[in-house]
Amino acid sequence: MRNAQMPFLRIDAATAERNFAAAASRSWNAASMAFGDAVTTNTRTAEADWIAPALGTFGTVGGVVPGGYESYLLIDFRTERDGIGWEGVQLLFAELAAPLIEATSTPEDCFFAIWEGYGFTSGTTAYAFYGDSVDREEMERLRREARLDDAERNRQVTAALSLVPTFELPHRRYYIVAGAVEAAARITRPDHAGPQPPDLWWPKDHRWFVGGDTDLDWCYLAGSRQLTDSVHVGLGWPTRTIAWEATNLDAGLTT
Repeated sequence: MRNAQMPFLRIDAATAERNFAAAASRSWNAASMAFGDAVTTNTRTAEADWIAPALGTFGTVGGVVPGGYESYLLIDFRTERDGIGWEGVQLLFAELAAPLIEATSTPEDCFFAIWEGYGFTSGTTAYAFYGDSVDREEMERLRREARLDDAERNRQVTAALSLVPTFELPHRRYYIVAGAVEAAARITRPDHAGPQPPDLWWPKDHRWFVGGDTDLDWCYLAGSRQLTDSVHVGLGWPTRTIAWEATNLDAGLTT
C-alpha cells in the first residue's frame, strides 16, 4: 500500500508563515525519528533470518508470508470506494492486536519490518498560494525557507535511519524495530509525516505472522486455524481464507 511523501498545502501567505515557523521549531533528533516511541531500534537482524527460507514464490501469498502455518487469511483494506489510507490501516491493526496478543506467548516481544522505499529521506513541502493579495517576493521567500527546512529534515532523517538495523528479503529491503504487539498501531514515519504501519510483523515465538506489501491493498495473516477463524468472525473488516500458493492477483479478487 503506497503512501504520500509529504503534503501539498494550498494556503494563504500568513498561514504559510505560521506553518513554517512551527516546522522550524521542531526538535529533530535520532531518538524521536526512529519510527516513534512505541518501538525500539535495539534489535538484532537475526530475528528475521528465519523468514526468507520459509517464503514461497514472489507474487504469491507465500512470497509475502512464510509457509508452514495451519491457515492463511486475507484481511482487506479496501472499501467500496477506495483504500482506507495509513490511518485506516493503523485502526485495523489496533483492532487486530487483541486476538494476536492472545495467540502468542511473547506479546511484549514482537518485531516489525518497514519497507525502506517509502521516501522517508526525500520528503518535500509544496505551497500553493491563492488570493488577490499574494506577495510574489514573500511567496518565493517562504518556498526557499521550506526547501532549506526540507533539506535539513531529510538530512536528520537519513542520519537517524542509519542507526536502524536492516535486513533483506527477495525484492525488498526492510528496517526492523521491536516492541509489544500493540505497537503495530503506533509506529510513525521518521519524517513526522504521519503513521507508518509495518509491512511485516511477528512475535518472537513465531506463532503467527502478518504480512503486506507496498503493492497490495490488503495483508495476510498466517497462524493457527483457531486464530484465523477467530479473526474472520470477530474482526470488523472484510476477511477470507486463502491458499498459501495463490497468486496475489487471485487472492485479491473479491468475486
